[in-house]
Amino acid sequence: MRAVGGRMVCLLWLAGLLAACACGRSAQPSSATQTSGGESGEVRVRVTSVGFDRATGAHYVMLHDDGQARELPIMIGDTEAQAILLALHNIKPDRPLTQDLLRSVIEETGNRLDRILISEMRDEVFYAKIYLDKGKVTIDSRPSDAIALAMASKAPIYVNSKLFEDADIAIIPAGKVPKTQHVLGMTVEQLTPELAEYFGGSGAGVLVSEVDASAKKAGVLRGDIVMRVGNHLILGLDKFDAEVAAAKGQDTLHLTILRDGTSRTVTLENRAAAN
Repeated sequence: MRAVGGRMVCLLWLAGLLAACACGRSAQPSSATQTSGGESGEVRVRVTSVGFDRATGAHYVMLHDDGQARELPIMIGDTEAQAILLALHNIKPDRPLTQDLLRSVIEETGNRLDRILISEMRDEVFYAKIYLDKGKVTIDSRPSDAIALAMASKAPIYVNSKLFEDADIAIIPAGKVPKTQHVLGMTVEQLTPELAEYFGGSGAGVLVSEVDASAKKAGVLRGDIVMRVGNHLILGLDKFDAEVAAAKGQDTLHLTILRDGTSRTVTLENRAAAN
Protein backbone atom coordinates (compact mmCIF):
# COMPACT_ATOMS: atom_id res chain seq x y z
CA MET A 1 0.00 0.00 0.00
CA ARG A 2 2.88 2.35 0.76
CA ALA A 3 4.27 1.90 -2.77
CA VAL A 4 0.86 2.47 -4.35
CA GLY A 5 0.30 5.57 -2.26
CA GLY A 6 3.71 6.93 -3.21
CA ARG A 7 3.03 6.39 -6.91
CA MET A 8 -0.34 8.18 -6.63
CA VAL A 9 1.30 11.15 -4.89
CA CYS A 10 3.87 11.23 -7.69
CA LEU A 11 1.15 11.23 -10.35
CA LEU A 12 -0.74 14.04 -8.62
CA TRP A 13 2.46 16.04 -8.30
CA LEU A 14 3.25 15.56 -11.96
CA ALA A 15 -0.27 16.57 -12.98
CA GLY A 16 0.04 19.77 -10.95
CA LEU A 17 3.42 20.53 -12.44
CA LEU A 18 2.19 20.04 -15.98
CA ALA A 19 -0.87 22.18 -15.40
CA ALA A 20 1.30 24.97 -14.07
CA CYS A 21 3.61 24.56 -17.03
CA ALA A 22 0.70 24.91 -19.45
CA CYS A 23 -0.36 28.18 -17.80
CA GLY A 24 3.11 29.66 -17.61
CA ARG A 25 4.76 29.08 -20.98
CA SER A 26 6.62 32.38 -20.78
CA ALA A 27 8.88 31.12 -18.00
CA GLN A 28 12.56 31.22 -18.91
CA PRO A 29 14.19 27.83 -19.53
CA SER A 30 16.98 26.77 -17.24
CA SER A 31 20.60 26.43 -18.30
CA ALA A 32 19.95 22.70 -18.81
CA THR A 33 17.41 23.36 -21.59
CA GLN A 34 17.62 20.88 -24.44
CA THR A 35 15.67 20.62 -27.66
CA SER A 36 13.62 17.70 -28.86
CA GLY A 37 16.63 16.40 -30.77
CA GLY A 38 19.63 14.77 -29.15
CA GLU A 39 22.46 16.99 -27.89
CA SER A 40 26.15 16.43 -28.46
CA GLY A 41 27.29 13.21 -26.81
CA GLU A 42 23.82 11.67 -26.93
CA VAL A 43 22.88 8.71 -29.12
CA ARG A 44 19.38 7.87 -30.29
CA VAL A 45 18.46 4.24 -29.60
CA ARG A 46 15.51 1.90 -29.97
CA VAL A 47 14.18 -0.89 -27.80
CA THR A 48 14.95 -4.21 -29.47
CA SER A 49 13.92 -6.72 -26.82
CA VAL A 50 12.88 -7.41 -23.26
CA GLY A 51 14.44 -10.45 -21.66
CA PHE A 52 14.81 -12.35 -18.41
CA ASP A 53 18.19 -13.06 -16.85
CA ARG A 54 17.87 -16.33 -14.94
CA ALA A 55 21.19 -15.76 -13.15
CA THR A 56 19.90 -12.62 -11.38
CA GLY A 57 16.17 -13.35 -11.55
CA ALA A 58 15.54 -9.95 -13.11
CA HIS A 59 14.18 -8.59 -16.37
CA TYR A 60 16.13 -6.27 -18.63
CA VAL A 61 15.43 -4.05 -21.61
CA MET A 62 17.91 -3.98 -24.49
CA LEU A 63 18.61 -0.62 -26.16
CA HIS A 64 20.28 -0.66 -29.57
CA ASP A 65 22.24 2.04 -31.38
CA ASP A 66 21.68 1.34 -35.08
CA GLY A 67 24.45 3.69 -36.17
CA GLN A 68 27.31 1.79 -34.53
CA ALA A 69 25.55 -1.47 -33.65
CA ARG A 70 26.07 -0.95 -29.92
CA GLU A 71 23.74 -2.41 -27.29
CA LEU A 72 22.98 -1.36 -23.74
CA PRO A 73 21.03 -3.66 -21.37
CA ILE A 74 19.30 -2.10 -18.36
CA MET A 75 17.76 -4.11 -15.55
CA ILE A 76 14.08 -3.27 -14.92
CA GLY A 77 11.21 -4.41 -12.71
CA ASP A 78 8.62 -7.02 -13.62
CA THR A 79 5.76 -4.53 -14.08
CA GLU A 80 7.82 -2.23 -16.27
CA ALA A 81 9.06 -5.22 -18.28
CA GLN A 82 5.50 -6.23 -19.08
CA ALA A 83 4.54 -2.66 -20.04
CA ILE A 84 7.53 -2.24 -22.37
CA LEU A 85 7.04 -5.71 -23.80
CA LEU A 86 3.41 -5.01 -24.72
CA ALA A 87 4.33 -1.66 -26.28
CA LEU A 88 7.19 -3.25 -28.21
CA HIS A 89 4.77 -5.64 -29.89
CA ASN A 90 1.95 -3.13 -30.34
CA ILE A 91 -0.32 -4.94 -27.90
CA LYS A 92 -2.85 -2.65 -26.25
CA PRO A 93 -4.00 -3.76 -22.78
CA ASP A 94 -7.68 -3.69 -21.89
CA ARG A 95 -7.10 -1.05 -19.21
CA PRO A 96 -4.56 1.82 -19.34
CA LEU A 97 -1.26 1.18 -17.57
CA THR A 98 0.71 3.78 -15.60
CA GLN A 99 2.57 5.11 -18.64
CA ASP A 100 -0.73 5.50 -20.50
CA LEU A 101 -2.08 7.57 -17.60
CA LEU A 102 1.04 9.77 -17.58
CA ARG A 103 0.82 10.26 -21.34
CA SER A 104 -2.81 11.35 -21.00
CA VAL A 105 -1.93 13.77 -18.20
CA ILE A 106 0.82 15.29 -20.34
CA GLU A 107 -1.32 15.63 -23.43
CA GLU A 108 -4.55 16.77 -21.75
CA THR A 109 -2.74 19.59 -19.93
CA GLY A 110 -1.43 20.94 -23.22
CA ASN A 111 2.13 19.73 -22.87
CA ARG A 112 4.39 17.64 -25.08
CA LEU A 113 6.91 14.90 -24.36
CA ASP A 114 10.00 15.72 -26.42
CA ARG A 115 12.24 12.80 -25.57
CA ILE A 116 13.78 10.82 -22.74
CA LEU A 117 17.47 10.45 -21.95
CA ILE A 118 19.30 7.66 -20.11
CA SER A 119 21.69 10.16 -18.62
CA GLU A 120 24.12 8.48 -16.26
CA MET A 121 25.01 5.50 -14.13
CA ARG A 122 26.09 5.72 -10.50
CA ASP A 123 26.93 2.71 -8.35
CA GLU A 124 25.66 0.43 -11.15
CA VAL A 125 22.27 2.19 -11.13
CA PHE A 126 21.02 3.95 -14.28
CA TYR A 127 19.30 7.34 -14.14
CA ALA A 128 17.04 9.00 -16.70
CA LYS A 129 15.48 12.36 -17.52
CA ILE A 130 12.18 13.21 -19.19
CA TYR A 131 12.14 16.39 -21.31
CA LEU A 132 8.91 18.29 -21.91
CA ASP A 133 8.03 21.31 -24.04
CA LYS A 134 11.36 21.81 -25.84
CA GLY A 135 13.35 21.34 -22.67
CA LYS A 136 11.49 23.88 -20.54
CA VAL A 137 10.67 21.14 -18.06
CA THR A 138 13.02 18.32 -17.04
CA ILE A 139 11.88 15.52 -14.73
CA ASP A 140 14.11 12.90 -13.12
CA SER A 141 12.91 9.35 -13.63
CA ARG A 142 13.82 5.70 -13.42
CA PRO A 143 14.90 4.46 -16.86
CA SER A 144 12.17 1.81 -16.95
CA ASP A 145 9.38 4.35 -16.34
CA ALA A 146 10.89 6.81 -18.81
CA ILE A 147 11.26 4.17 -21.53
CA ALA A 148 7.70 2.91 -21.03
CA LEU A 149 6.38 6.48 -21.24
CA ALA A 150 8.43 7.20 -24.37
CA MET A 151 7.11 4.09 -26.09
CA ALA A 152 3.53 4.92 -25.12
CA SER A 153 4.01 8.45 -26.51
CA LYS A 154 6.11 7.37 -29.52
CA ALA A 155 8.83 9.77 -28.35
CA PRO A 156 12.53 9.28 -29.11
CA ILE A 157 14.88 7.61 -26.64
CA TYR A 158 18.46 8.81 -26.20
CA VAL A 159 21.45 7.47 -24.28
CA ASN A 160 24.50 9.32 -23.03
CA SER A 161 27.20 7.92 -25.32
CA LYS A 162 29.55 7.42 -22.37
CA LEU A 163 27.24 4.73 -21.02
CA PHE A 164 28.10 2.45 -23.94
CA GLU A 165 31.73 2.64 -22.82
CA ASP A 166 30.77 1.89 -19.21
CA ALA A 167 28.35 -0.90 -20.08
CA ASP A 168 30.83 -3.61 -19.12
CA ILE A 169 30.64 -2.61 -15.45
CA ALA A 170 26.85 -2.85 -15.35
CA ILE A 171 24.92 -6.05 -14.69
CA ILE A 172 24.79 -7.36 -18.23
CA PRO A 173 22.86 -10.54 -18.98
CA ALA A 174 25.43 -11.88 -21.42
CA GLY A 175 24.02 -14.45 -23.77
CA LYS A 176 20.45 -13.83 -22.61
CA VAL A 177 19.31 -11.73 -25.58
CA PRO A 178 16.40 -13.57 -27.20
CA LYS A 179 17.40 -15.48 -30.31
CA THR A 180 15.83 -14.32 -33.55
CA GLN A 181 15.53 -15.74 -37.06
CA HIS A 182 14.65 -13.97 -40.30
CA VAL A 183 12.89 -16.27 -42.78
CA LEU A 184 9.85 -16.14 -45.05
CA GLY A 185 9.85 -12.35 -44.89
CA MET A 186 9.47 -12.37 -41.10
CA THR A 187 11.70 -11.87 -38.08
CA VAL A 188 10.62 -14.28 -35.35
CA GLU A 189 11.89 -14.72 -31.82
CA GLN A 190 11.47 -17.07 -28.90
CA LEU A 191 8.16 -16.55 -27.13
CA THR A 192 8.88 -15.25 -23.62
CA PRO A 193 6.97 -16.52 -20.57
CA GLU A 194 5.41 -13.05 -20.19
CA LEU A 195 3.96 -13.03 -23.68
CA ALA A 196 2.96 -16.69 -23.42
CA GLU A 197 0.96 -15.84 -20.29
CA TYR A 198 -0.62 -12.86 -22.02
CA PHE A 199 -1.80 -15.12 -24.85
CA GLY A 200 -3.51 -17.56 -22.53
CA GLY A 201 -0.73 -19.46 -20.81
CA SER A 202 0.47 -21.53 -23.79
CA GLY A 203 4.21 -21.78 -24.27
CA ALA A 204 3.91 -22.94 -27.87
CA GLY A 205 4.80 -20.82 -30.87
CA VAL A 206 7.26 -18.11 -31.84
CA LEU A 207 6.62 -14.37 -31.85
CA VAL A 208 6.66 -12.34 -35.08
CA SER A 209 8.61 -9.17 -34.24
CA GLU A 210 9.03 -7.74 -37.76
CA VAL A 211 7.46 -8.34 -41.19
CA ASP A 212 8.44 -7.21 -44.67
CA ALA A 213 6.06 -6.30 -47.49
CA SER A 214 5.66 -9.87 -48.77
CA ALA A 215 4.79 -11.37 -45.38
CA LYS A 216 2.42 -8.51 -44.62
CA LYS A 217 0.70 -9.02 -47.98
CA ALA A 218 0.24 -12.70 -47.11
CA GLY A 219 -1.57 -11.67 -43.93
CA VAL A 220 1.14 -11.78 -41.25
CA LEU A 221 1.36 -8.89 -38.78
CA ARG A 222 3.85 -7.89 -36.14
CA GLY A 223 2.75 -9.42 -32.83
CA ASP A 224 1.36 -12.61 -34.39
CA ILE A 225 2.26 -15.95 -32.85
CA VAL A 226 3.25 -18.70 -35.29
CA MET A 227 1.74 -21.85 -33.79
CA ARG A 228 2.25 -24.38 -36.62
CA VAL A 229 4.27 -24.85 -39.76
CA GLY A 230 2.13 -27.12 -41.89
CA ASN A 231 0.72 -29.67 -39.45
CA HIS A 232 3.65 -29.47 -37.05
CA LEU A 233 3.23 -27.73 -33.69
CA ILE A 234 5.97 -25.19 -32.96
CA LEU A 235 7.31 -25.41 -29.42
CA GLY A 236 10.13 -22.90 -29.82
CA LEU A 237 12.54 -21.20 -32.19
CA ASP A 238 14.64 -24.34 -32.74
CA LYS A 239 11.55 -26.32 -33.76
CA PHE A 240 10.48 -23.49 -36.08
CA ASP A 241 13.92 -23.45 -37.74
CA ALA A 242 13.85 -27.22 -38.17
CA GLU A 243 10.38 -27.24 -39.79
CA VAL A 244 11.24 -24.40 -42.18
CA ALA A 245 14.47 -26.18 -43.14
CA ALA A 246 12.59 -29.45 -43.71
CA ALA A 247 10.26 -27.65 -46.14
CA LYS A 248 13.10 -26.28 -48.24
CA GLY A 249 11.88 -27.93 -51.44
CA GLN A 250 8.31 -26.63 -51.17
CA ASP A 251 7.22 -23.54 -53.08
CA THR A 252 4.90 -22.34 -50.31
CA LEU A 253 4.43 -22.89 -46.61
CA HIS A 254 1.18 -22.86 -44.66
CA LEU A 255 1.47 -21.29 -41.22
CA THR A 256 -1.11 -21.28 -38.46
CA ILE A 257 -0.90 -18.01 -36.55
CA LEU A 258 -2.59 -16.75 -33.41
CA ARG A 259 -3.85 -13.17 -33.28
CA ASP A 260 -6.15 -11.68 -30.66
CA GLY A 261 -7.00 -15.16 -29.41
CA THR A 262 -8.08 -16.36 -32.87
CA SER A 263 -6.11 -18.75 -35.07
CA ARG A 264 -5.92 -18.44 -38.84
CA THR A 265 -3.89 -19.91 -41.68
CA VAL A 266 -1.65 -17.92 -44.01
CA THR A 267 0.37 -19.05 -47.02
CA LEU A 268 3.87 -17.68 -47.55
CA GLU A 269 6.20 -18.01 -50.49
CA ASN A 270 9.16 -20.19 -49.56
CA ARG A 271 12.11 -18.13 -50.76
CA ALA A 272 14.54 -20.88 -49.86
CA ALA A 273 12.90 -23.13 -52.46
CA ALA A 274 13.41 -20.49 -55.13
CA ASN A 275 17.10 -20.39 -54.35
